[in-house]
Amino acid sequence: MRKLPSLSTLRVFEETCRTLSLSKAAQALCITQSAASRQIKQLEEFLGKLLFIRAHSGLELTQDAALLLPVVRQSLDMLEGGISQVQLRNPLQHLRLQVAPTFATRWLAPRLVALRKKNNQLQIALVSEMRQKYCDFDCAVRFGTPWQAQQQGEWLCHERLVLVASPLLMVGQTFPSLESHPQLHILNGDARLDNWARWLEADGQQQCTMTGGLEFSTEDQVINACVTGAGFAILDKMMIRNELNTGLLTLVSTTELQSQNGYWLETAPGKENLPRVAYFRDWLKAEVNAFWNLPAFPDCAKAG
Repeated sequence: MRKLPSLSTLRVFEETCRTLSLSKAAQALCITQSAASRQIKQLEEFLGKLLFIRAHSGLELTQDAALLLPVVRQSLDMLEGGISQVQLRNPLQHLRLQVAPTFATRWLAPRLVALRKKNNQLQIALVSEMRQKYCDFDCAVRFGTPWQAQQQGEWLCHERLVLVASPLLMVGQTFPSLESHPQLHILNGDARLDNWARWLEADGQQQCTMTGGLEFSTEDQVINACVTGAGFAILDKMMIRNELNTGLLTLVSTTELQSQNGYWLETAPGKENLPRVAYFRDWLKAEVNAFWNLPAFPDCAKAG
């Protein structure tokens, strides 16, 4: 029987060496500071050596800790690598994703086929966050602000807002004025997103009348309505590439506005280091970056 300290104790030791702070180490490992302190004390008792010295700037490693750290780090790396290989060979790697509705249907779902071809061991469950906001998940793609991402996850991209309409609204080769047809609005809860007001300001049309209009609970619904000729819409270019490329929708103006909103990735606590989660996170970020390197969109038509 091997005489070794527990794995959790070695993880606390490595993280404390990295951060030189018991509180930061505890936070990174999702345990309490008292639990981290207790683990370090147990390791010191096991070794019969003092590992850390308190200083004004924080903790300092003793000579024994400095000698032990590379051995522990190398051993944990080897263990993690071996476990990852076994997990990725497991055909039942269930990845549960919770995704903002329009991002799920318009952008992510069509790309999951390619993801499965790259790694056919992933079993993917895609759940709209509107249906099960608080269900168990591995990763979630949320709609919100960079501030929310900073607090809870990783920022992916801003919306890039453009004015579009169906060619059905065109008179000759131009679109009629914006007041001639309803403005289509996206609701965020009970209130409209301010996409229209911000875009009009960026385009120098603050005086444009915005009475009435139609409201929809998701951007996907607005896109579908706009395609049928229901009115003008301010939409995210990321979500309407297919409609623009096929001519179902046309850019009405060259003005493009970076929204204060966008999409960010949240990883469930305690699942950050799971191979399936790391694989999806890296794939998603690469796909988002690659999307904006695709060829430009079709030219816009003129509005009357």
